[in-house]
Amino acid sequence: MKRKRNRFLLFLCSFVPGMGEMYLGFMKMGVSLMLGFAILTALVAIMEIGVFAIFPVVMYVYSFFHANHLGAMSDEDFANMPDRYFYGLGNDMEEIKGVLAGKKKAAAVVMIVIGVIMLWNVAFGWLFGIFGADNVFLREISYFVNNDLPRLIFAFAVIWIGLRLIRGGKVIDMEDMRNMEDAARVETVPDRAAQERHISGTEKEQEQTAPNDTAGE
Repeated sequence: MKRKRNRFLLFLCSFVPGMGEMYLGFMKMGVSLMLGFAILTALVAIMEIGVFAIFPVVMYVYSFFHANHLGAMSDEDFANMPDRYFYGLGNDMEEIKGVLAGKKKAAAVVMIVIGVIMLWNVAFGWLFGIFGADNVFLREISYFVNNDLPRLIFAFAVIWIGLRLIRGGKVIDMEDMRNMEDAARVETVPDRAAQERHISGTEKEQEQTAPNDTAGE
């Protein structure tokens, strides 16, 4: 049963991902965060890819502040806060499939990249064991793949995102220009109609005054 508890004990429990939520009675939230942190930490240890350590760190920080945020809620907000699983756990399978339907390609690419990196680390572990860690050629290749290559990929990714943003801005500008041109055309239509009416009116006036002039002569 969820209920507000001692803030100091909550602060201590929040140092363990998910424990703070469970201390407050949000068992589903706590289990989700604790399980997610444990899985991410295990994957980073198994894959031996240091850059992926950012994910369990982010989850740890999120869990810490999430638990303390729950404890700082007002009584009304705390009572209305639902206890539910994260990551779609406990939801209907159709809902989970709907969420994952548009992310199959991205998940496939991530899994392929992770698999290639893991194979690379295993292969180079064997090569270092055979030729020795002092092999200059292997050390240069290892340094390039582990340090320079991720930087190059990140640099190209930043450039690609910047180009996409620029192209997106150009598209928006072109659309705005088209809308402005359409609005200008709509505004000029009444003006042209008024001009035509004015011209026709003046012609009629000239036709009416012409007989009067001839009669006077």
